[in-house]
Amino acid sequence: MNSWYQSLGLPVAPVELLMAIGLTLGRSVPTLFFNPFLGGKKVPAQVKMGVAVSFVVILLPSLMKIPPGALAGGPIFFFLMIKEIVIGVTLGFITSVVFLGFGAAGRLVDMQRGANMAEGMVYQLSERASVFGVFYVQTAIVVFLILNGHHIFLRGYFHSFEVLPVWKFPAFTGPGEPIVKDLMRLTADLFVIALQLGAPAFIALFITDVGFGIINRASPQINVFNLSQPVKMFLGVLMVLLSLRIVIDQFEVWMGSMMELVFRVVGYLAR
Repeated sequence: MNSWYQSLGLPVAPVELLMAIGLTLGRSVPTLFFNPFLGGKKVPAQVKMGVAVSFVVILLPSLMKIPPGALAGGPIFFFLMIKEIVIGVTLGFITSVVFLGFGAAGRLVDMQRGANMAEGMVYQLSERASVFGVFYVQTAIVVFLILNGHHIFLRGYFHSFEVLPVWKFPAFTGPGEPIVKDLMRLTADLFVIALQLGAPAFIALFITDVGFGIINRASPQINVFNLSQPVKMFLGVLMVLLSLRIVIDQFEVWMGSMMELVFRVVGYLAR
């Protein structure tokens, strides 16, 4: 076997190449499992693993540049694998939080119009969401793919292997606060996304509630609750459709912020 491998003229020892492939999968698999537009619960695990292996094939030329002896077995390989898994989970987390915010925006609208009990599964996020939550998430994914956002993400993902190869640890020469602050800011932005995207319908429905409250004070004998439910249902759908163009524009803004954070986190790896 060794003579056959040496006849190929590959510059890397077979054991080190297998270790590098394992480390590459350690970064790729968590990214695909957490990423809503490349993976998701709907995609079979076999397909995700196949995509991860295809990433390894694409990265093979860079894996051939491993310095001799750079990948030692034992504890070093273990900590390198932990490092790769953390990077993969972080990249997948960044791309999932924004879409979770879109789902929260839809749930906010459905809660205000009294339809939050009707839920469906968002398979890309492995989460349940209300009717408009599913609608917002699926619309966001379609817009993201139309804008070739997945190409930009993959560019940043493959660039992370140039910035920090699998056989190296991060330098951490600078302070670690920036990446922590960015991730905390991203988590807080989930609520900002929900309020911004759901604001048009939410405000209209709130004004409707106030109007029916005034009617109830003026004529207590009117069953305002039963009367308001169909009105709020219709008004919620109408406002979502009327504000869809504005919502899609906000989709693009938040997706741009998400991609900017991906590249910024990748840049932190070189420090």
